[in-house]
Amino acid sequence: MRLKHVVLSVFLLFSLAACMEPTYDSGKLKVIEVTDHDFKINDESAVTLIVGHANVAEYSFSLRKSDLKKGTLLQSVSDSNPNVRADGTFFSEYYVQSKDHDTHASIEIVEIDPVEKVARIAVGAKLVNLKNEDYKELEITLFELTGQNLENLLNKVEI
Repeated sequence: MRLKHVVLSVFLLFSLAACMEPTYDSGKLKVIEVTDHDFKINDESAVTLIVGHANVAEYSFSLRKSDLKKGTLLQSVSDSNPNVRADGTFFSEYYVQSKDHDTHASIEIVEIDPVEKVARIAVGAKLVNLKNEDYKELEITLFELTGQNLENLLNKVEI
């Protein structure tokens, strides 16, 4: 009888463990991907930095590769700068910059060091969902790019 209780207890323990969701750091925003496909902004090669939580894309920031120089600061208020693109997706709802709403986007190239194999880029945005006029805002956040993301960022860039 005692063996039966031990076996049942072990079975229940493993069953409960199998039902638990995996843990991850959902609180930390991170770079999910830097695009490596070829696209253009105003007839110039461009790149997109995609950031989010727990490998779920939330914000994307696009800029021309010719603007990838240390110290470059690109800003767009109410979609005023065609060389800066920002958008976001949250629970299947799409958020954008808008000429008719209080929105903004910012991208700053803080550092690009191909020798040390690192880039630091600060981004921020306030975007609007045009269907319901809901806003999402990302305060200026600094991201460090290394590895494949850095390679994709610097692909075909003259530094």
